[in-house]
Amino acid sequence: MHLWTDSSLSTVWKYSTEPQEFQTGYQLHMVRNSFSSYQILLKDKTDFTIRSVKADGFDPDSGISLRCQFQETIDFRHDSYPDPLSNEPSIEVASGEIQSIWVTVYVDSDVLPGLYQGQIRIEAGEEEYVSDLEIKLYSPVLPSGKEAAFSTEYWMNTTNFWFRYPDPGQLDFLNYYYGCEKYSSTWWEINRSIAEHMKENRINVLFVRTHDLLLDGGTTLDENGTYHFCWDLFDKWVDFFDRYAEIKFLAGYHLVVQTEGKKIYLIDRVDEKPVISTSEIGSPKTENWLKQFLPALFNHLTEREDQHRWLQHIEDEPSESDSWRYAREYVRNYMPGIRCMDAIDNQQPMPSLQQEMDLWIPRVDVYEQNRDFYDYRLSQGDARWTYNCCEPHYQNYANKFLGWPLLHNRILPWGCFVNHFNGFLHWGYNFWDPKDPWFGLNPDAVIKGDGYIVYPDPKHSGIKNSIRMISTRDGAQDFELLSLLAKKDPSAAFCLARKVILRFNDFNWDTSHFEEIRMELLEALENSSV
Repeated sequence: MHLWTDSSLSTVWKYSTEPQEFQTGYQLHMVRNSFSSYQILLKDKTDFTIRSVKADGFDPDSGISLRCQFQETIDFRHDSYPDPLSNEPSIEVASGEIQSIWVTVYVDSDVLPGLYQGQIRIEAGEEEYVSDLEIKLYSPVLPSGKEAAFSTEYWMNTTNFWFRYPDPGQLDFLNYYYGCEKYSSTWWEINRSIAEHMKENRINVLFVRTHDLLLDGGTTLDENGTYHFCWDLFDKWVDFFDRYAEIKFLAGYHLVVQTEGKKIYLIDRVDEKPVISTSEIGSPKTENWLKQFLPALFNHLTEREDQHRWLQHIEDEPSESDSWRYAREYVRNYMPGIRCMDAIDNQQPMPSLQQEMDLWIPRVDVYEQNRDFYDYRLSQGDARWTYNCCEPHYQNYANKFLGWPLLHNRILPWGCFVNHFNGFLHWGYNFWDPKDPWFGLNPDAVIKGDGYIVYPDPKHSGIKNSIRMISTRDGAQDFELLSLLAKKDPSAAFCLARKVILRFNDFNWDTSHFEEIRMELLEALENSSV
Protein backbone atom coordinates (compact mmCIF):
# COMPACT_ATOMS: atom_id res chain seq x y z
CA MET A 1 0.00 0.00 0.00
CA HIS A 2 1.32 3.44 -0.94
CA LEU A 3 0.18 6.33 1.35
CA TRP A 4 1.00 10.03 1.04
CA THR A 5 -0.57 13.43 1.78
CA ASP A 6 -1.33 16.51 -0.26
CA SER A 7 -2.86 19.95 0.21
CA SER A 8 -6.45 21.07 -0.38
CA LEU A 9 -5.29 22.92 -3.50
CA SER A 10 -4.48 19.74 -5.40
CA THR A 11 -7.03 18.01 -7.60
CA VAL A 12 -6.10 14.33 -7.44
CA TRP A 13 -7.56 12.21 -10.22
CA LYS A 14 -7.88 8.43 -9.94
CA TYR A 15 -5.01 7.92 -12.35
CA SER A 16 -2.83 10.87 -11.39
CA THR A 17 0.92 10.30 -11.34
CA GLU A 18 2.26 9.47 -7.92
CA PRO A 19 4.76 11.99 -6.55
CA GLN A 20 8.46 11.09 -6.55
CA GLU A 21 8.90 12.81 -3.21
CA PHE A 22 6.15 12.68 -0.66
CA GLN A 23 5.25 12.90 2.99
CA THR A 24 3.02 10.57 4.98
CA GLY A 25 2.02 13.16 7.59
CA TYR A 26 0.75 16.73 7.32
CA GLN A 27 0.90 20.05 9.13
CA LEU A 28 -2.03 22.46 9.02
CA HIS A 29 -1.61 26.16 9.78
CA MET A 30 -4.86 27.49 11.20
CA VAL A 31 -6.48 30.31 13.13
CA ARG A 32 -9.29 29.94 15.62
CA ASN A 33 -12.93 29.57 14.58
CA SER A 34 -11.85 28.25 11.21
CA PHE A 35 -11.86 25.11 9.08
CA SER A 36 -8.96 23.64 7.18
CA SER A 37 -8.62 20.56 4.97
CA TYR A 38 -5.95 18.37 3.42
CA GLN A 39 -5.80 14.99 1.67
CA ILE A 40 -4.50 11.53 2.50
CA LEU A 41 -3.97 9.42 -0.66
CA LEU A 42 -3.86 5.64 -0.90
CA LYS A 43 -3.04 3.32 -3.80
CA ASP A 44 -2.34 -0.39 -4.09
CA LYS A 45 -1.61 -2.95 -6.81
CA THR A 46 -4.69 -4.96 -5.86
CA ASP A 47 -8.30 -4.09 -5.02
CA PHE A 48 -8.82 -3.11 -1.41
CA THR A 49 -11.48 -1.77 0.94
CA ILE A 50 -11.01 1.18 3.29
CA ARG A 51 -13.08 -0.04 6.22
CA SER A 52 -12.75 3.00 8.47
CA VAL A 53 -10.93 6.29 8.92
CA LYS A 54 -10.66 7.68 12.43
CA ALA A 55 -8.88 10.53 14.17
CA ASP A 56 -6.84 9.70 17.25
CA GLY A 57 -5.09 11.83 19.84
CA PHE A 58 -7.47 14.82 19.81
CA ASP A 59 -9.57 15.17 22.95
CA PRO A 60 -13.28 15.42 22.00
CA ASP A 61 -13.61 18.26 24.54
CA SER A 62 -10.54 20.13 23.27
CA GLY A 63 -12.44 22.29 20.78
CA ILE A 64 -10.75 20.54 17.86
CA SER A 65 -12.97 18.31 15.72
CA LEU A 66 -12.17 16.27 12.62
CA ARG A 67 -14.16 14.77 9.76
CA CYS A 68 -12.85 12.37 7.09
CA GLN A 69 -14.59 11.93 3.72
CA PHE A 70 -13.82 9.94 0.59
CA GLN A 71 -13.48 11.85 -2.66
CA GLU A 72 -15.87 10.66 -5.37
CA THR A 73 -16.25 11.51 -9.03
CA ILE A 74 -19.15 12.95 -10.98
CA ASP A 75 -19.55 11.24 -14.33
CA PHE A 76 -20.55 12.84 -17.61
CA ARG A 77 -20.87 11.26 -21.02
CA HIS A 78 -17.18 11.48 -21.86
CA ASP A 79 -15.55 12.77 -18.68
CA SER A 80 -15.34 12.11 -14.96
CA TYR A 81 -14.37 14.80 -12.47
CA PRO A 82 -13.28 14.46 -8.84
CA ASP A 83 -15.55 16.70 -6.76
CA PRO A 84 -18.24 15.17 -4.49
CA LEU A 85 -17.31 14.06 -0.98
CA SER A 86 -18.97 10.90 0.28
CA ASN A 87 -20.77 10.61 3.61
CA GLU A 88 -20.16 6.84 3.69
CA PRO A 89 -17.91 5.30 6.39
CA SER A 90 -16.13 2.93 3.97
CA ILE A 91 -15.26 2.57 0.30
CA GLU A 92 -13.97 -0.05 -2.14
CA VAL A 93 -10.95 0.93 -4.25
CA ALA A 94 -9.88 -0.72 -7.50
CA SER A 95 -6.30 -1.74 -8.11
CA GLY A 96 -4.13 1.00 -9.56
CA GLU A 97 -6.57 3.77 -8.60
CA ILE A 98 -5.74 6.57 -6.18
CA GLN A 99 -8.30 7.14 -3.43
CA SER A 100 -8.29 10.54 -1.78
CA ILE A 101 -9.49 10.98 1.81
CA TRP A 102 -10.30 14.58 2.64
CA VAL A 103 -9.60 15.43 6.28
CA THR A 104 -11.39 18.55 7.52
CA VAL A 105 -10.47 20.10 10.87
CA TYR A 106 -12.39 22.71 12.83
CA VAL A 107 -10.82 24.66 15.70
CA ASP A 108 -13.10 26.51 18.11
CA SER A 109 -12.68 30.16 19.08
CA ASP A 110 -11.45 29.53 22.62
CA VAL A 111 -8.72 26.96 21.87
CA LEU A 112 -5.35 28.26 23.01
CA PRO A 113 -2.74 28.94 20.28
CA GLY A 114 0.02 26.37 20.03
CA LEU A 115 0.92 23.01 18.52
CA TYR A 116 -1.54 20.10 18.58
CA GLN A 117 -0.69 16.60 17.43
CA GLY A 118 -2.66 13.49 16.58
CA GLN A 119 -3.04 10.76 13.99
CA ILE A 120 -5.43 9.60 11.33
CA ARG A 121 -5.84 5.83 11.53
CA ILE A 122 -6.94 4.07 8.36
CA GLU A 123 -8.07 0.45 8.26
CA ALA A 124 -7.49 -0.68 4.68
CA GLY A 125 -7.32 -4.25 3.50
CA GLU A 126 -6.10 -6.29 6.43
CA GLU A 127 -3.82 -3.58 7.78
CA GLU A 128 -4.00 -0.33 9.73
CA TYR A 129 -2.09 2.69 8.44
CA VAL A 130 -1.29 5.79 10.48
CA SER A 131 -0.78 9.30 9.16
CA ASP A 132 0.44 11.96 11.58
CA LEU A 133 -1.30 15.33 11.80
CA GLU A 134 0.11 18.43 13.43
CA ILE A 135 -1.91 21.63 13.80
CA LYS A 136 -0.08 24.88 14.30
CA LEU A 137 -2.71 27.19 15.73
CA TYR A 138 -2.27 30.96 15.52
CA SER A 139 -3.93 33.45 17.85
CA PRO A 140 -6.33 35.35 15.49
CA VAL A 141 -10.02 34.46 15.67
CA LEU A 142 -12.19 34.60 12.57
CA PRO A 143 -15.47 36.47 13.00
CA SER A 144 -18.71 34.53 12.67
CA GLY A 145 -20.63 34.63 9.42
CA LYS A 146 -22.93 37.28 10.89
CA GLU A 147 -20.00 39.58 11.61
CA ALA A 148 -17.91 38.64 8.57
CA ALA A 149 -16.35 41.28 6.35
CA PHE A 150 -17.09 39.11 3.30
CA SER A 151 -20.62 38.31 2.12
CA THR A 152 -21.37 35.15 0.15
CA GLU A 153 -24.71 34.42 -1.52
CA TYR A 154 -25.64 31.18 -3.26
CA TRP A 155 -29.06 30.66 -4.78
CA MET A 156 -30.09 27.80 -2.58
CA ASN A 157 -33.47 26.61 -3.81
CA THR A 158 -35.63 24.19 -1.86
CA THR A 159 -39.02 25.92 -1.83
CA ASN A 160 -39.11 26.13 -5.64
CA PHE A 161 -36.76 25.77 -8.59
CA TRP A 162 -37.97 27.73 -11.58
CA PHE A 163 -35.74 30.71 -12.12
CA ARG A 164 -36.88 32.30 -15.35
CA TYR A 165 -40.64 31.78 -15.60
CA PRO A 166 -43.18 30.00 -13.40
CA ASP A 167 -43.16 26.47 -14.73
CA PRO A 168 -45.44 24.00 -12.97
CA GLY A 169 -43.90 21.22 -15.03
CA GLN A 170 -40.37 21.69 -13.73
CA LEU A 171 -39.10 19.06 -11.33
CA ASP A 172 -39.16 19.56 -7.61
CA PHE A 173 -35.59 18.39 -7.09
CA LEU A 174 -35.97 17.43 -3.43
CA ASN A 175 -39.00 15.36 -4.27
CA TYR A 176 -37.22 13.85 -7.28
CA TYR A 177 -34.03 12.84 -5.44
CA TYR A 178 -35.31 12.32 -1.90
CA GLY A 179 -38.96 11.36 -2.45
CA CYS A 180 -40.15 13.92 0.10
CA GLU A 181 -42.93 16.48 -0.05
CA LYS A 182 -42.30 20.15 0.64
CA TYR A 183 -42.38 21.04 4.34
CA SER A 184 -42.42 17.40 5.47
CA SER A 185 -40.13 16.32 8.32
CA THR A 186 -37.63 14.90 5.82
CA TRP A 187 -37.75 18.14 3.83
CA TRP A 188 -36.86 20.14 6.93
CA GLU A 189 -34.11 17.64 7.74
CA ILE A 190 -32.56 18.25 4.31
CA ASN A 191 -32.85 22.00 4.81
CA ARG A 192 -31.07 21.67 8.15
CA SER A 193 -28.23 19.86 6.39
CA ILE A 194 -28.08 22.76 3.93
CA ALA A 195 -28.18 25.39 6.68
CA GLU A 196 -25.35 23.72 8.61
CA HIS A 197 -23.38 23.46 5.37
CA MET A 198 -23.92 27.18 4.81
CA LYS A 199 -22.58 27.95 8.28
CA GLU A 200 -19.46 25.83 7.83
CA ASN A 201 -18.72 27.32 4.41
CA ARG A 202 -19.44 30.95 5.34
CA ILE A 203 -22.46 31.32 3.04
CA ASN A 204 -23.97 34.14 5.06
CA VAL A 205 -26.52 35.63 2.66
CA LEU A 206 -29.83 33.74 2.57
CA PHE A 207 -31.63 33.75 -0.79
CA VAL A 208 -35.31 34.08 0.15
CA ARG A 209 -37.99 32.84 -2.27
CA THR A 210 -40.42 35.43 -0.92
CA HIS A 211 -43.27 34.74 -3.35
CA ASP A 212 -43.18 30.97 -2.84
CA LEU A 213 -43.10 31.20 0.94
CA LEU A 214 -46.09 33.54 0.89
CA LEU A 215 -48.05 31.39 -1.55
CA ASP A 216 -47.28 28.12 0.26
CA GLY A 217 -47.96 29.83 3.58
CA GLY A 218 -51.57 30.63 2.72
CA THR A 219 -51.51 34.08 1.10
CA THR A 220 -54.65 34.70 -0.95
CA LEU A 221 -56.08 37.25 -3.40
CA ASP A 222 -59.80 37.92 -3.12
CA GLU A 223 -62.20 38.82 -5.89
CA ASN A 224 -61.88 42.51 -5.04
CA GLY A 225 -58.12 42.49 -5.74
CA THR A 226 -57.10 42.61 -2.08
CA TYR A 227 -54.19 40.47 -0.93
CA HIS A 228 -54.32 38.73 2.43
CA PHE A 229 -50.69 38.02 3.27
CA CYS A 230 -49.76 35.17 5.58
CA TRP A 231 -46.22 35.40 6.94
CA ASP A 232 -46.14 32.31 9.16
CA LEU A 233 -44.18 30.07 6.75
CA PHE A 234 -41.90 32.97 5.74
CA ASP A 235 -41.05 33.51 9.42
CA LYS A 236 -40.59 29.81 10.12
CA TRP A 237 -38.25 29.37 7.15
CA VAL A 238 -36.10 32.45 7.84
CA ASP A 239 -35.94 31.70 11.57
CA PHE A 240 -34.93 28.12 10.76
CA PHE A 241 -31.91 29.25 8.76
CA ASP A 242 -31.07 31.86 11.37
CA ARG A 243 -30.98 29.05 13.91
CA TYR A 244 -28.71 26.68 12.01
CA ALA A 245 -26.67 28.99 9.77
CA GLU A 246 -24.98 32.34 10.42
CA ILE A 247 -27.00 34.75 8.30
CA LYS A 248 -25.79 38.31 7.81
CA PHE A 249 -28.16 39.40 5.02
CA LEU A 250 -31.46 38.27 3.57
CA ALA A 251 -31.69 38.56 -0.21
CA GLY A 252 -35.26 38.88 -1.47
CA TYR A 253 -36.31 37.08 -4.66
CA HIS A 254 -36.38 39.08 -7.89
CA LEU A 255 -39.36 41.28 -8.68
CA VAL A 256 -38.91 41.31 -12.48
CA VAL A 257 -38.59 38.30 -14.80
CA GLN A 258 -34.93 37.55 -15.52
CA THR A 259 -33.13 39.31 -18.39
CA GLU A 260 -36.09 39.82 -20.69
CA GLY A 261 -37.85 42.13 -18.22
CA LYS A 262 -41.25 43.44 -19.29
CA LYS A 263 -43.05 41.27 -16.73
CA ILE A 264 -43.01 40.93 -12.97
CA TYR A 265 -43.58 37.93 -10.73
CA LEU A 266 -46.70 38.04 -8.59
CA ILE A 267 -49.31 35.96 -6.81
CA ASP A 268 -52.39 35.77 -9.01
CA ARG A 269 -55.79 34.09 -8.81
CA VAL A 270 -56.66 31.40 -11.35
CA ASP A 271 -59.84 29.32 -11.04
CA GLU A 272 -60.35 30.67 -7.52
CA LYS A 273 -56.91 29.39 -6.55
CA PRO A 274 -53.78 31.48 -5.73
CA VAL A 275 -50.82 30.78 -8.02
CA ILE A 276 -47.51 32.39 -8.92
CA SER A 277 -47.70 34.00 -12.33
CA THR A 278 -46.35 36.96 -14.29
CA SER A 279 -47.92 40.23 -15.37
CA GLU A 280 -46.92 42.98 -17.79
CA ILE A 281 -45.01 45.90 -16.32
CA GLY A 282 -47.27 48.93 -15.95
CA SER A 283 -50.50 46.95 -16.05
CA PRO A 284 -53.20 47.50 -13.40
CA LYS A 285 -52.63 43.95 -12.11
CA THR A 286 -48.92 44.62 -11.69
CA GLU A 287 -49.41 47.92 -9.93
CA ASN A 288 -52.04 46.41 -7.63
CA TRP A 289 -49.55 43.73 -6.61
CA LEU A 290 -46.58 46.02 -6.06
CA LYS A 291 -48.63 48.58 -4.10
CA GLN A 292 -49.76 45.89 -1.67
CA PHE A 293 -46.85 43.43 -1.61
CA LEU A 294 -43.93 45.83 -1.09
CA PRO A 295 -45.38 47.83 1.83
CA ALA A 296 -46.60 44.60 3.45
CA LEU A 297 -43.11 43.09 3.09
CA PHE A 298 -41.45 46.22 4.46
CA ASN A 299 -43.81 46.44 7.42
CA HIS A 300 -43.27 42.81 8.25
CA LEU A 301 -39.48 43.11 8.01
CA THR A 302 -39.67 46.14 10.28
CA GLU A 303 -41.74 44.18 12.80
CA ARG A 304 -39.06 41.48 12.70
CA GLU A 305 -36.32 44.15 12.93
CA ASP A 306 -34.88 42.69 9.72
CA GLN A 307 -35.27 45.68 7.42
CA HIS A 308 -31.59 46.62 7.84
CA ARG A 309 -30.33 43.25 6.63
CA TRP A 310 -32.77 42.87 3.71
CA LEU A 311 -31.29 43.24 0.21
CA GLN A 312 -33.71 43.29 -2.70
CA HIS A 313 -33.04 41.68 -6.06
CA ILE A 314 -34.90 43.51 -8.84
CA GLU A 315 -34.11 41.71 -12.11
CA ASP A 316 -31.34 39.21 -12.67
CA GLU A 317 -28.88 40.19 -15.43
CA PRO A 318 -31.01 43.04 -16.87
CA SER A 319 -30.71 43.56 -20.61
CA GLU A 320 -32.22 47.05 -20.50
CA SER A 321 -32.78 49.62 -17.80
CA ASP A 322 -36.48 50.56 -18.06
CA SER A 323 -37.88 47.44 -16.36
CA TRP A 324 -35.28 47.57 -13.62
CA ARG A 325 -35.88 51.26 -12.95
CA TYR A 326 -39.64 50.73 -12.93
CA ALA A 327 -39.51 48.19 -10.11
CA ARG A 328 -36.74 50.08 -8.32
CA GLU A 329 -38.96 53.14 -8.01
CA TYR A 330 -41.64 51.07 -6.32
CA VAL A 331 -39.09 49.75 -3.83
CA ARG A 332 -37.90 53.30 -3.16
CA ASN A 333 -41.46 54.48 -2.50
CA TYR A 334 -42.72 51.55 -0.45
CA MET A 335 -39.56 50.17 1.15
CA PRO A 336 -37.55 53.26 2.09
CA GLY A 337 -33.87 52.58 2.78
CA ILE A 338 -33.87 49.07 1.33
CA ARG A 339 -30.80 48.48 -0.83
CA CYS A 340 -31.25 47.00 -4.30
CA MET A 341 -28.75 44.85 -6.17
CA ASP A 342 -28.39 42.48 -9.09
CA ALA A 343 -25.99 40.40 -11.15
CA ILE A 344 -24.75 42.18 -14.28
CA ASP A 345 -23.68 40.42 -17.45
CA ASN A 346 -24.46 43.26 -19.88
CA GLN A 347 -22.83 46.65 -19.43
CA GLN A 348 -24.97 48.52 -21.98
CA PRO A 349 -27.85 49.48 -19.61
CA MET A 350 -25.65 50.16 -16.60
CA PRO A 351 -25.02 53.91 -17.08
CA SER A 352 -28.78 54.45 -16.79
CA LEU A 353 -28.84 52.59 -13.47
CA GLN A 354 -26.51 55.02 -11.73
CA GLN A 355 -28.18 56.46 -8.61
CA GLU A 356 -30.52 53.43 -8.76
CA MET A 357 -28.31 50.38 -8.10
CA ASP A 358 -27.03 50.36 -4.52
CA LEU A 359 -24.94 47.21 -4.72
CA TRP A 360 -23.40 46.42 -8.10
CA ILE A 361 -22.61 42.78 -8.91
CA PRO A 362 -20.76 42.68 -12.24
CA ARG A 363 -19.52 39.32 -13.48
CA VAL A 364 -15.74 39.10 -13.16
CA ASP A 365 -15.12 39.67 -16.88
CA VAL A 366 -17.72 42.47 -17.10
CA TYR A 367 -15.86 44.24 -14.31
CA GLU A 368 -12.45 43.78 -15.92
CA GLN A 369 -13.77 45.19 -19.21
CA ASN A 370 -15.41 48.17 -17.46
CA ARG A 371 -13.17 48.90 -14.51
CA ASP A 372 -13.39 52.68 -14.82
CA PHE A 373 -17.18 52.64 -14.52
CA TYR A 374 -17.32 50.43 -11.43
CA ASP A 375 -14.35 52.09 -9.78
CA TYR A 376 -16.14 55.42 -10.23
CA ARG A 377 -19.32 54.06 -8.68
CA LEU A 378 -17.22 52.79 -5.76
CA SER A 379 -15.79 56.29 -5.33
CA GLN A 380 -19.35 57.61 -5.12
CA GLY A 381 -20.13 55.37 -2.17
CA ASP A 382 -21.81 52.44 -3.91
CA ALA A 383 -21.07 48.91 -2.72
CA ARG A 384 -20.05 46.03 -4.96
CA TRP A 385 -19.77 42.26 -5.09
CA THR A 386 -18.82 40.13 -8.06
CA TYR A 387 -19.98 36.80 -9.48
CA ASN A 388 -19.45 33.94 -11.94
CA CYS A 389 -22.16 32.41 -14.10
CA CYS A 390 -21.62 30.34 -17.27
CA GLU A 391 -18.80 32.61 -18.38
CA PRO A 392 -15.99 33.46 -18.80
CA HIS A 393 -14.84 30.16 -20.29
CA TYR A 394 -11.17 31.10 -20.37
CA GLN A 395 -8.97 29.68 -17.62
CA ASN A 396 -7.08 32.92 -17.29
CA TYR A 397 -10.19 34.06 -15.36
CA ALA A 398 -10.81 32.71 -11.89
CA ASN A 399 -13.94 30.56 -12.02
CA LYS A 400 -15.66 27.59 -10.36
CA PHE A 401 -16.23 25.14 -13.22
CA LEU A 402 -15.65 21.43 -12.71
CA GLY A 403 -12.17 20.35 -13.69
CA TRP A 404 -10.59 23.79 -13.34
CA PRO A 405 -7.75 24.23 -10.85
CA LEU A 406 -8.97 24.47 -7.27
CA LEU A 407 -6.76 27.52 -6.89
CA HIS A 408 -9.23 29.39 -9.13
CA ASN A 409 -11.92 28.93 -6.47
CA ARG A 410 -9.55 29.85 -3.66
CA ILE A 411 -8.28 33.12 -5.08
CA LEU A 412 -11.65 34.66 -6.03
CA PRO A 413 -11.99 36.28 -2.57
CA TRP A 414 -8.35 37.41 -2.79
CA GLY A 415 -9.23 39.16 -6.04
CA CYS A 416 -12.22 40.71 -4.28
CA PHE A 417 -9.97 42.03 -1.50
CA VAL A 418 -7.41 43.52 -3.89
CA ASN A 419 -10.10 45.19 -6.02
CA HIS A 420 -12.35 46.38 -3.17
CA PHE A 421 -15.25 43.98 -3.52
CA ASN A 422 -16.72 42.69 -0.27
CA GLY A 423 -18.99 39.94 -1.53
CA PHE A 424 -19.50 37.14 -4.00
CA LEU A 425 -22.66 35.78 -5.64
CA HIS A 426 -23.13 32.43 -7.33
CA TRP A 427 -26.46 31.16 -8.61
CA GLY A 428 -25.61 27.47 -8.64
CA TYR A 429 -25.93 25.94 -5.19
CA ASN A 430 -28.21 22.99 -6.01
CA PHE A 431 -29.62 23.22 -9.53
CA TRP A 432 -29.77 19.44 -9.82
CA ASP A 433 -31.91 19.18 -12.93
CA PRO A 434 -31.18 15.76 -14.51
CA LYS A 435 -32.44 16.90 -17.91
CA ASP A 436 -31.32 20.50 -18.31
CA PRO A 437 -28.91 20.58 -21.30
CA TRP A 438 -26.81 23.44 -19.93
CA PHE A 439 -26.15 23.43 -16.21
CA GLY A 440 -27.63 20.54 -14.24
CA LEU A 441 -26.72 16.95 -13.41
CA ASN A 442 -27.47 15.91 -16.97
CA PRO A 443 -24.63 13.64 -18.22
CA ASP A 444 -24.53 15.79 -21.39
CA ALA A 445 -24.56 19.18 -19.62
CA VAL A 446 -22.55 21.77 -21.52
CA ILE A 447 -21.42 23.94 -18.59
CA LYS A 448 -20.31 21.47 -15.95
CA GLY A 449 -20.59 22.34 -12.29
CA ASP A 450 -21.88 25.88 -12.74
CA GLY A 451 -25.35 24.97 -11.48
CA TYR A 452 -24.30 23.25 -8.26
CA ILE A 453 -21.65 23.29 -5.60
CA VAL A 454 -23.18 20.46 -3.53
CA TYR A 455 -24.74 17.12 -4.47
CA PRO A 456 -27.88 15.26 -3.38
CA ASP A 457 -27.43 12.49 -0.82
CA PRO A 458 -30.84 10.88 -0.32
CA LYS A 459 -29.39 7.91 1.58
CA HIS A 460 -28.43 10.22 4.44
CA SER A 461 -31.25 12.76 3.99
CA GLY A 462 -28.58 15.39 3.47
CA ILE A 463 -26.13 16.73 0.92
CA LYS A 464 -22.63 15.93 -0.23
CA ASN A 465 -20.02 18.63 0.03
CA SER A 466 -17.51 19.21 -2.78
CA ILE A 467 -13.81 19.92 -3.05
CA ARG A 468 -14.71 23.11 -4.96
CA MET A 469 -16.75 24.26 -1.97
CA ILE A 470 -13.86 23.57 0.39
CA SER A 471 -11.60 25.74 -1.74
CA THR A 472 -14.22 28.48 -1.88
CA ARG A 473 -14.68 28.29 1.90
CA ASP A 474 -10.96 28.65 2.44
CA GLY A 475 -10.89 31.70 0.18
CA ALA A 476 -13.65 33.34 2.21
CA GLN A 477 -11.65 32.64 5.38
CA ASP A 478 -8.57 34.16 3.75
CA PHE A 479 -10.55 37.34 3.03
CA GLU A 480 -11.28 37.63 6.75
CA LEU A 481 -7.57 37.18 7.55
CA LEU A 482 -6.65 39.90 5.06
CA SER A 483 -9.31 42.17 6.54
CA LEU A 484 -8.02 41.59 10.07
CA LEU A 485 -4.51 42.51 8.97
CA ALA A 486 -5.80 45.53 7.03
CA LYS A 487 -7.25 46.96 10.25
CA LYS A 488 -3.72 47.03 11.70
CA ASP A 489 -1.51 47.41 8.64
CA PRO A 490 -3.45 48.11 5.40
CA SER A 491 -0.31 48.43 3.32
CA ALA A 492 0.97 45.02 4.40
CA ALA A 493 -2.40 43.36 3.74
CA PHE A 494 -2.74 44.72 0.22
CA CYS A 495 0.91 44.08 -0.58
CA LEU A 496 0.53 40.41 0.36
CA ALA A 497 -2.75 40.01 -1.53
CA ARG A 498 -1.29 41.57 -4.66
CA LYS A 499 1.46 38.96 -4.66
CA VAL A 500 -1.30 36.42 -5.30
CA ILE A 501 -3.63 38.31 -7.66
CA LEU A 502 -3.88 41.69 -9.34
CA ARG A 503 -7.03 41.21 -11.38
CA PHE A 504 -9.55 38.43 -11.81
CA ASN A 505 -7.65 37.49 -14.97
CA ASP A 506 -4.15 38.25 -13.71
CA PHE A 507 -2.94 35.96 -10.94
CA ASN A 508 -0.18 33.54 -10.02
CA TRP A 509 -1.12 29.91 -10.76
CA ASP A 510 1.60 28.39 -8.58
CA THR A 511 -0.02 26.72 -5.55
CA SER A 512 3.32 26.61 -3.69
CA HIS A 513 3.62 30.36 -4.14
CA PHE A 514 0.09 30.82 -2.82
CA GLU A 515 0.78 28.75 0.26
CA GLU A 516 3.94 30.75 0.95
CA ILE A 517 2.00 34.01 0.80
CA ARG A 518 -0.71 32.65 3.08
CA MET A 519 2.00 31.69 5.59
CA GLU A 520 3.34 35.24 5.39
CA LEU A 521 -0.19 36.47 6.06
CA LEU A 522 -0.53 34.30 9.16
CA GLU A 523 2.87 35.36 10.47
CA ALA A 524 2.08 39.03 9.85
CA LEU A 525 -1.18 38.68 11.78
CA GLU A 526 0.56 36.85 14.61
CA ASN A 527 3.27 39.50 14.88
CA SER A 528 0.74 42.33 14.75
CA SER A 529 -1.14 40.85 17.72
CA VAL A 530 1.93 40.57 19.95
